[in-house]
Amino acid sequence: MRDGWRQKSLRLRAAQSIEWLILASKRPTTGRFLSPILWLLFFTLSLVFRTAFITLPACLFWYIYRHFSDYRLSKFDWGLFEPAWPLPRTRLIILMATIPTWGLFMCLGVLLWGLGGFIVDQTLGARRGGGDYQLAMDDVRSNTSSYRARAHRARPGFLRSHYLPLGSFFVFMSMALSGVYIFETYEYAGDHRYREDVETALRVPRESGYYNGTKVFVAVMFNNNIDILPYWIKEFTKVIYYIGTENVFVSIVESNSWDGTAEMLDEWKSTLDGMGVQHLIRTRDKTIPRPPDMSTGIPRIEFLSATRNLALEPLVERGGYDIVLFSNDILIEADSVIELLKTKDGEWDMVCGLDLSRWGLYDAWVVRDRLGNLASSLWPYFLEDAGMQAVMEEEPAPVFTCWNGIVAFRADPLLPIALRTPGRLSTSPLSRPLPDTHPAYPQSASLTPALTPPIAFRRSADKECFSSESFNLPYDLRRQFDMQRIYLNPRVINSYEWKYYVYFKYITRHWVVRWWMKNVEARSDMQSAKMIIGDAKNVWTWDGGECHPWR
Repeated sequence: MRDGWRQKSLRLRAAQSIEWLILASKRPTTGRFLSPILWLLFFTLSLVFRTAFITLPACLFWYIYRHFSDYRLSKFDWGLFEPAWPLPRTRLIILMATIPTWGLFMCLGVLLWGLGGFIVDQTLGARRGGGDYQLAMDDVRSNTSSYRARAHRARPGFLRSHYLPLGSFFVFMSMALSGVYIFETYEYAGDHRYREDVETALRVPRESGYYNGTKVFVAVMFNNNIDILPYWIKEFTKVIYYIGTENVFVSIVESNSWDGTAEMLDEWKSTLDGMGVQHLIRTRDKTIPRPPDMSTGIPRIEFLSATRNLALEPLVERGGYDIVLFSNDILIEADSVIELLKTKDGEWDMVCGLDLSRWGLYDAWVVRDRLGNLASSLWPYFLEDAGMQAVMEEEPAPVFTCWNGIVAFRADPLLPIALRTPGRLSTSPLSRPLPDTHPAYPQSASLTPALTPPIAFRRSADKECFSSESFNLPYDLRRQFDMQRIYLNPRVINSYEWKYYVYFKYITRHWVVRWWMKNVEARSDMQSAKMIIGDAKNVWTWDGGECHPWR
């Protein structure tokens, strides 16, 4: 006769093990010290077996959640401005990865558990059927009717016993498949409205391009940007094909690099020559001395102003271009650049992108809302209704000034009067007089924008708020040329590091996260705080709006 232990199910084996522990703990031979240990072991095993169907999945879920949470910390390990990375949003994003992964493992677990149970049952059944017992056929015939009745009654019970694992399998499978859907829909179509146009320009290139014939002067500065330069070159090559190789001039100034940036730009010169694109790429430039201390101050602003003006030098000398497209050393996609140029169907004087980083809105020093007030670094960035609603609806927001990684603006204010296109600048006097704080003050009240001398990047005058050269340019466009149509396009997302670019370009633009931000975060007050560089008590107002008090 076979061993009775082998004929028992796994559950009975566990029960017998616990029973053995109970009996062992009650034996007189069991010492006072060993008896409590055996009882505790019995209690633990009993609790584990009774709650395993809950505790094991819960532990697995927590392990997967912690894995993704630790991965996030490994990527964004320091320097984050916590209000720009709200904890509820972070948990939502982690759950978007955790739930499908957990569902997949649970689905596999149900399958393996069922398969294992089937194998065990078949093995034990074979052993019981092939043992030392032999039934008489008369006994079988005499009990046929009762056997059939029992089998008939057992079938519903058998099916009912499989409802739970089958239902669990389909629930977990749905969770796993939701992860596939979440991944496949990671891109927001509204951020890529011109991707097909760009791809067409690459497949069927033509000198006139696919834009509207506008002549675009591309200006850039680079310094130790080997990490982002390959991507930037690839995307801006697409932009050039879209605008048209005969419609673009590329002007780049690289200086003081030691990481291979200059060598890569030298290689791109040959590519542009082959494309037939006019260009002037200055590498290893030493014409403008770099200050020893590049911390924010007057020497830094003077250096950056002079370098930006050097990049614009071919435009100022020869004219012939309608728009300046000035890019920082950023990560941005080609269709986002086209989105920038097509903002409000081209009805703008200046339009900016949206640069995002560890504290949210990166260029908070430059940007001001349409009323001249400081902005927030937190979505939706502006505290006045028009700008806030525009960002929430993903429309261009009217602003007083901006830069934010990449800009496009009318070229005529930078050109000598003789090189300007007639009719593009107003021939009427300014709608408001130039303030006495402006370095061009005083000027004739009858002076018109069409006859105003060209402007350039500059440092702030002594009576002005200490500002970036990137602030002073749009400020001068407003005050000296009466150009009031300045917008920030929230679809033109860019950044300076890969991890922040991926987070803001794709993760926060995912439809689940966007829904959360619009319907949950927008109802809170966490985005209502201004980003102030310096002591908030010392914010003061001048002709250019509110001034950051950090000097």
